Amino acid sequence: MSLYQSKQVVARNPIPTLDGGNDSLPISAEFVVPAGGLQINDVVEMWGQSPTVRVTGFTVHNTAAGAGATFDAGYLSGAYGRTGGAARTCGNEFVAGGDMNSTVPKSLGKSITTDSDGSTENVYDNTIGWGFKVTGAAWAAGTIIRATIHAVARQ
Repeated sequence: MSLYQSKQVVARNPIPTLDGGNDSLPISAEFVVPAGGLQINDVVEMWGQSPTVRVTGFTVHNTAAGAGATFDAGYLSGAYGRTGGAARTCGNEFVAGGDMNSTVPKSLGKSITTDSDGSTENVYDNTIGWGFKVTGAAWAAGTIIRATIHAVARQ
């Protein structure tokens, strides 16, 4: 299992944040699968979210990744942006078993009724990473993935 990161994470772009309690904030990121492709259980960190927001939506647009290519999308374990240390995993809070070979846009696959780990009590905690885990079959090199979470202030 390898960890990859989107253009935004690699560039250390600032995490978008909310400045009002009634705002809705889309947080979008892009990843292009490198030469050699991605293998089953590889993880892609797309971007982060503040621990003070709650995810209310998720959308992914992609080019075809190959026959049988699927994904789980959700929160990543470990510290946001970190590449060393313990292996990082990705949950399926947003989508489980999504079709990465289909170019039809995918949306939130299930209701999110719980907050991300670490986001409920300590608003000064680290940013929480979100992204994908490769499932089903490997993803082809050159596959373009653009994903967006929609967030609101936790109240």
